[in-house]
Amino acid sequence: MSEESPTTEMDNKKSERKPLKVHSNLPIRSVGLETKREQKNFSDKPPQNYIHVWFARRPTPATRLGVLSSVLPDTVDDDTLLRWMGMNPNNLEDGMSIAEHIRYKSDTLDQRSGRVYDHYGYRKSYKNLPDEEEMGNFHEQVRETWGGDLPTVLDATAGGGSIPFESRRYQLPTIANELNPVPSVILKAVLEQPQVDGDLSDDIQKWGDRINKRAREQLKEYYPDVEGQRDLEYVWMHQITCPDCGSEIPLTLNWWLERDSSTSGTALQPQPVEGSAEVKLPVVEVGKDVKKSEFNPASGTVTRGKAECPTCNVTVDGDEVKEQANNGDMELRLTAVHYESLHKGEGKRYRAATEEDLRAVNRANKKVNNDPDLATFLTEKIESGAKTSEPRRYGMEMWRDMFAPRQLLTHYTYWQAFEEVKKAIRDGDSSASVLENEEPAPDYGDKEAEVILTFLALGADKAVDYNSRMCTWVHSEGKIGHAFGQHDFGFKWRFAESRLPAEGLGYDWVLDSMVEVYEELKELAGHASAPIEVFQEDAADLPLDDGEVEVIVLDPPYYDNVMYAELSDYFYVWLRRYLGDVYPDFFQQELTEKNEEAVANASKFDDIAGDKSKSELAKNDYESKMSEIFGELSRVLDDEGVFTLMFTHKKTEAWDTLTKALINSGFVVKSTHPISTERPESLHQRGKNSAESTILLSAEKRDEREDEFTLWGEVKNRTREVARSQAEEMYQDEVEFSKVDIMLAAFGPTLEVFTENYPVVDDEGNEVHPQIALDEARGAVRDYFIDKHLNEGVREIDPKSEWYILSWLVFEAQRFPYDEARRLAIGVGEDLDSLKKTHRMWRKKSGDVLLRPHGDRVQDVNKDRDNRSGRKPVDPDALSFGTALDKVHAAMHIYDVQGATETWNWMNERNCGSDPAFKATLEALLRVLPHDHDDWEIARDIAAGETGELLDLDLDADIFIEEDEEKVQGSLKDF
Repeated sequence: MSEESPTTEMDNKKSERKPLKVHSNLPIRSVGLETKREQKNFSDKPPQNYIHVWFARRPTPATRLGVLSSVLPDTVDDDTLLRWMGMNPNNLEDGMSIAEHIRYKSDTLDQRSGRVYDHYGYRKSYKNLPDEEEMGNFHEQVRETWGGDLPTVLDATAGGGSIPFESRRYQLPTIANELNPVPSVILKAVLEQPQVDGDLSDDIQKWGDRINKRAREQLKEYYPDVEGQRDLEYVWMHQITCPDCGSEIPLTLNWWLERDSSTSGTALQPQPVEGSAEVKLPVVEVGKDVKKSEFNPASGTVTRGKAECPTCNVTVDGDEVKEQANNGDMELRLTAVHYESLHKGEGKRYRAATEEDLRAVNRANKKVNNDPDLATFLTEKIESGAKTSEPRRYGMEMWRDMFAPRQLLTHYTYWQAFEEVKKAIRDGDSSASVLENEEPAPDYGDKEAEVILTFLALGADKAVDYNSRMCTWVHSEGKIGHAFGQHDFGFKWRFAESRLPAEGLGYDWVLDSMVEVYEELKELAGHASAPIEVFQEDAADLPLDDGEVEVIVLDPPYYDNVMYAELSDYFYVWLRRYLGDVYPDFFQQELTEKNEEAVANASKFDDIAGDKSKSELAKNDYESKMSEIFGELSRVLDDEGVFTLMFTHKKTEAWDTLTKALINSGFVVKSTHPISTERPESLHQRGKNSAESTILLSAEKRDEREDEFTLWGEVKNRTREVARSQAEEMYQDEVEFSKVDIMLAAFGPTLEVFTENYPVVDDEGNEVHPQIALDEARGAVRDYFIDKHLNEGVREIDPKSEWYILSWLVFEAQRFPYDEARRLAIGVGEDLDSLKKTHRMWRKKSGDVLLRPHGDRVQDVNKDRDNRSGRKPVDPDALSFGTALDKVHAAMHIYDVQGATETWNWMNERNCGSDPAFKATLEALLRVLPHDHDDWEIARDIAAGETGELLDLDLDADIFIEEDEEKVQGSLKDF
């Protein structure tokens, strides 16, 4: 009998393990609805969301689905899976599945009469775990699947800990790893410290109170109160000098302090002082002290980086603004104070900064500049990078520059107070003068002391997050916005300052928050006793043996979405001071490690790219690092193990890069599942048509295929089949995904086909990259969209017009990523840049594509030719047009400025009634444009008004009915 090959041994092992749930159908709709429920209320999320800022945390339902479906067999039915995931309604009707129940309750949520969780029959899933009996059943199923033992779950890029936290709660042996020290501290607090014996919440509170007491006393002179008032927050502006008249220019996008409506609220009103460079900023009540017709607070001094002088109205170029900032001539100006009146019934109000306010600020400035320790504090350089370039352009070279002097002094003082109590917490030393008149410190063990110090330090970071020059003043709500409302360091013309020492505010709020987080973590995961290990290592070099883990669930770094290390330096420089001696292995470097970070950061190649594309070099660097990480995961994964990863990104190049990394590491995609997880209203997504779903990809080690390859022609046909089938299935299942999500979902089965048949070559033997397969999938889904939503005539119009129509159809928004627009253009055989420069179908906005309406493209017919804008490519007087869209947009312009009769004559002269491309394009725009878009209203009037008789379009009336209206079938003539 011959010895079995390694490949045969692997096959035998996999055949011994039961098929997994993740490889079969999953209840993705129910999980998506539960995800939206969890995300809806910002104040009611899992505690790890509040412990410290981290980026792109996955919600509990998606995380649990990833973990549980990867360890359970496919014989577990959907109801059992959902029940074990925490969706176990106590009001389930007989004969109804849990999935049906969740959908019904979601659809009828607005009709409920009581509390949301009573309506659903269960609290949010993150608050629930199987009871002891059900947990036993869960473990029994898992053990049977994995040969008698519970499998070890690894998350090698654990970030904020969502995945290992849930694995830990289900009592699965868990390993979490992170390269970055900031999330490594978070992982310690989330995964290990809730299991430390005893309840330390009172101790965290007590020592936090002592820190606050010390700092409050030392900072008293820098935060004076006006009699009868208590200051809450402070609103600052950056200010430059007008190079033309020498006047002050307070820099702000608007003057609102708190807007009640578009015509009323509280604002600052700039008032130049005649014969002086001074510009006063009194607080006014718009609609009472001054009418909006006299003063519009929405019009600030800054537009697109340029500033307008309120005294002489000269526009100051953005380069001049930056030059003054870099020369040290940009000042920080305290403009207003948000205070609480101590007189009954007067509530919260605003006042302009007083002389006493300014004297307190000057005292803080002098303290920072003259104190030797403060003058050299937090002087680490802000490294040049993709996200740090913005503050550096405005003269912020060191991390101390992220803070106004009083903010820096305040945070420094709290850190000093922390250091004073640290020795007592560690050593129980009550004889030091800092502890006079205070009860002695208990004799804490090392673990207890670590917990207390860690949560107090993370609380200090939360204070930093809400008190720096990166913090906006949210005038719509009258409050401070934290530094990372978006994943960048965008310069804030106006910023807010917290009064950290104030009683009941600032640090008191921070401390209460940290105690609450600790208590909730203790409540949710304090029972966990399964082994847990937290590593701070490069994911490409893990301290694990070959085949040590059976399950890997991973949320990988997101290509170029988030520059984790650059952003986290903001916190690292503080945590290093607070916890450098608590976790010495974490904080060995001055700043976070960036060279080994797996992100596509083009700025890393600024000095070495030469003639090469920086973005291409960044892509290759990301692919190389992800290949190394996936290769390491292949090494530590058991041969019969499973690798499930979550990925959310619309850029096809990100998927291409991820797939090549998987292939290079010896994996094959086995299944894919799209789950709606993102909040569309999130700031970093709003208006950008961001992906609203996570794709769950499950992979296994690929069988070696020696000297075998597959022709692209075979793979291409199969790719189109599975992509279209995926789109059809999602429509048939009535899953509420956008068309962007459906296109994303098609990437999954495409990758499965591609990786199963790798390597793939064309007829000439050249390697075919995954990107080609993904483009083919996009084309198949595009064709399905046309079949499903558009008139057949669209297939016959010119490709330029087709691109414009499909952009509206696919992305369902006026703005979407450049890369997606480019690939859609490739799919119809067009050059995206030509569509912009020559045809002006779109313009760029912050790196995205913004589709242009007819008014941006058509010259004004009422002006003489010599006075018309040469930037607009469409001449409405022309008798023939380069594209069908040009002709339709020209007709819209005529209708808009000259009315129906002239439009009839215009269309008749150009034979629009017998032009199938014109009619198909007009009909398609009616189908794809939002009904509140001006172009849609004009298209409707052209099609349904008197001009419609010339066109004689045969349209269903439901084209003209809003989605939430009852649709009545009929023809255009009925409408």
